[in-house]
Order: sequence, then structure tokens, then C-alpha cells
Amino acid sequence: MTRTRSEPTALTIGQLARRWAVAPTRVRQLVETGHLDGVFRIPSAGKYGETVKIPLDSIIQTEQAWALVPATARRRKRRNRSNSTAAFEHFPELLNDQEPSSECREDDQR
Repeated sequence: MTRTRSEPTALTIGQLARRWAVAPTRVRQLVETGHLDGVFRIPSAGKYGETVKIPLDSIIQTEQAWALVPATARRRKRRNRSNSTAAFEHFPELLNDQEPSSECREDDQR
């Protein structure tokens, strides 16, 4: 008899860390501070102690509440590079000097 695969109803700290691409210690911090609701612990008789489980419904709610603005929406407007005066805004004395300095002319003659 084969087992049918079922969707998990709760994830462990390690599984949630992989899902969110964060360290398991960060997930433990979120559990300890109460940012994830419905967390329950399953006692274990083995050497690893208890297992912490976070309900999938709670995870989905948290993901929706903490949803970030898509990268395309928060993109900065690119600066127009065709305007050469922007490079001189911190050095206004260079803006008025259109002729190359004598040092530059000596380099060109070599």
C-alpha cells in the first residue's frame, strides 16, 4: 500500500527558515518574541528535545502582513547622465574652467 502525499499543516523551525531564506536562529527569535501565532511544541523522548511547530495558516498570515513592496515599485529614478554639470555640483570652480589645466596640456604633448 502506497502513502499519499499530503500538504503539511505545520512547519518546523528549520523548514520555515528554508522557506524564508533566513537562519533558524532568526525564526527562533520570532517564535520567542511572539511574532508568529499558534506555535506549539511536541515533546520528544529522543536526544533532541522538543520539536517546535508553526501552523501553516499562521505563516501565510505573517507573510501577507509583512509583504514587501516589489523591487520594481521601489526602484530609484536613474539620474540623467547627459547633464555634465551634475558632476561639478560639489566643485563649482571647475564648472567655469572650460580650458584644460596646464598639467593636462603637458601630458598631451608627451
